[in-house]
Amino acid sequence: MRFFSKMTIGMAAVATIALASSGAYARGWDTVHRFVHKTGKCGAGKEVLASLYTIGSRTSSGEPMKHDGLTAASHEYPLGTTVVVTNPANGRSCSIRVNDRGPYGKPRDLGVKIDFTLGSARCLGMRGTQYVCLPGEEPVEIAGMALVIDGNTVEISGTKIRLQGIDAPETDQICVDEKGTGWTCGLAARDELAKRFGDKPWTCQVAGHDKYGRSLGSCTVKEESVEEWMVRSGWAVSLVRSASTYEASEVIARDAQSGLWSGAFIMPSDWRNRNQKTTIVGAANVPSSALEILRGAAAVAEAPSPECAIKGTIAKGGQCTYQQPGSHLYAKLKMGPSKRWFCSVKEAETAGCRAVKK
Repeated sequence: MRFFSKMTIGMAAVATIALASSGAYARGWDTVHRFVHKTGKCGAGKEVLASLYTIGSRTSSGEPMKHDGLTAASHEYPLGTTVVVTNPANGRSCSIRVNDRGPYGKPRDLGVKIDFTLGSARCLGMRGTQYVCLPGEEPVEIAGMALVIDGNTVEISGTKIRLQGIDAPETDQICVDEKGTGWTCGLAARDELAKRFGDKPWTCQVAGHDKYGRSLGSCTVKEESVEEWMVRSGWAVSLVRSASTYEASEVIARDAQSGLWSGAFIMPSDWRNRNQKTTIVGAANVPSSALEILRGAAAVAEAPSPECAIKGTIAKGGQCTYQQPGSHLYAKLKMGPSKRWFCSVKEAETAGCRAVKK
């Protein structure tokens, strides 16, 4: 990612203008700290120097650069992380996704921690280089009754929480039992989570967001770890890239042939992009008909359950749309690769999908 270091003509000029409260601008990056100062209004959050950028056609994540998008460049967060940014000057907050790396050069040397696209700047009401509020490092506690959306996502008091360290099957995912018969393991994982903990108050420690804007949290119910129970009971697997916190619990479930491990299945992370070479785990030997159920497109041709009749389409760039029964194009949309079923509008929107405009 390249960066402006001189004022240019038109909208691109905002990439280097550092505005003071008096309306004066710094003449180049060397004088930025004479005009731009911390506000002390970020509370428990961290206040960092931010600027704008407009250069480049491709981001570090591989996505096209969209100047009007709500995205940013940063070295502080993993690509795909969504952070809630607040402008202390006007109180505006926006959920902005990090899809690029930056800043570089002089701005980085002078302490700029995050660069915003023009779309993000407009959302925040930023006039140029200034300090903004980012989430603090300390986890935030959220407590209350949980609405279970899927096997690793719940909602508490309006906050959607992605359970950290585990991966549960998608609600439209199909597994096979020891006889090679397909069953709706994704729905089962969701229902077992709800049955075990759905009528009890939860306490979650949340910090950061995933690419769908969900808060990342570790949750307990009466001091029992929700994530550990899901993995130990076989309704989720330990997420390897999360330091394998629940690896021992997964061994217990596998040895007992509990939940998903009672037959064969595809790892949830591989389900969306499965093909004829996708690895199958669980039972060592399954009939050839079971392989077709697990690896074939036929598994998504029909809704896994009458309650899961919302059709979703995932484009190459990752954008997702959904259509409900009765919409004008619903009957014409054929399910297959790059498609998926949702069981509720809330689930579709939690997965980052938007409704198709009529």
